[in-house]
Amino acid sequence: MTVEIERWNTPEEARSAGWDTLLGPEDFFLTPPWMRVLHDSAGAWMRYFTAHDGERPLAAVPVVLATDRSPWALGRTDLLLRHAAGESMDGAAGLTEELGGDAALDALMPSMMAGGRHLGRTRLLTGPGAGPGTVHALLARVEEQAVAEGCRSAALPYVDASDTLVRGVLEERGYRRCVSGEFATLTHPGKGFTEYAMSLPSRRSRRVRSERRHIEASPVEIDLAPLRLEDVPRLAALETELFGKYGMTGWDPKRSEAVLDAAFHHLGEKALVSRAVLEGRIIGFGLVLSHGSDWFAHRAGFDYEAQGKLPLYYELLYYTLADEAPAHGVSRVHYGIGSTEAKVSRGCVLSRQYLYVKEL
Repeated sequence: MTVEIERWNTPEEARSAGWDTLLGPEDFFLTPPWMRVLHDSAGAWMRYFTAHDGERPLAAVPVVLATDRSPWALGRTDLLLRHAAGESMDGAAGLTEELGGDAALDALMPSMMAGGRHLGRTRLLTGPGAGPGTVHALLARVEEQAVAEGCRSAALPYVDASDTLVRGVLEERGYRRCVSGEFATLTHPGKGFTEYAMSLPSRRSRRVRSERRHIEASPVEIDLAPLRLEDVPRLAALETELFGKYGMTGWDPKRSEAVLDAAFHHLGEKALVSRAVLEGRIIGFGLVLSHGSDWFAHRAGFDYEAQGKLPLYYELLYYTLADEAPAHGVSRVHYGIGSTEAKVSRGCVLSRQYLYVKEL
């Protein structure tokens, strides 16, 4: 079989080459509309590769060039590996030492990041006709491009443990790995909040129902509706407040505005916002992205002074979604990486993620 590799400059060009035929139910962040959102808002060099056997698409992967100025704490090779080592994730300390120690990680940059600009389940798309040879050819082309762009490393930051085809090829090509996170997914029973709450262990179920009563007794109004353009500046300010609370100081809310604005224009009603409104002012939100029967909880923000002790995070990203999922035909909500204890406590199942990195 002869595999032809093509490079595309835009998501729309990649779509014309059959990209969509390779997408699965968990691949929202690799859909051309979402890749266009990032293409317009990330301020980074991005390209899209496809592998073909004649007219048949076999595999595909997006790439983004990360530099030492890219503001992606968990989305670029050097900072992700430092984070994994700091959190004592399996293999991270050993990999850091193999690469020459913490100080040597700077030498990995610039880095060509493959598999998407999202956190968790970044992957190389493969179709039924793709085997190890196809994956080798596609990765060889990515590495060639990385060298041409002056990169010192190539990486896939969050390869799922179940992706045995790609993982096997990465190891054959000399990539080294460590754990980079745990991806959380919640499968809903299907009949709203009450059934969801009762599906949890009894002690947790009592707490969840108590938290919902606390919200219902408050003056805060909760709704779920498509993203509105007039809300974008407020949502960006709330996300910036969340970042500040967790130590990510210096974040420019204009970055959040750029992503939200692009989501409004390119996703339409596939971009939903779960909102908490107090006296006409939004005090909390969760951005939920729709892909078939799956939702992806993508970003959030809160006015911590206004919310007080109200459990708005859980209400907006778990309880409201449990209520609304049946009406939208949704059976699963994906919560990505981080805050694993909180996610597991609300019924999520975890899937291990691996950083694969290769010095060039």
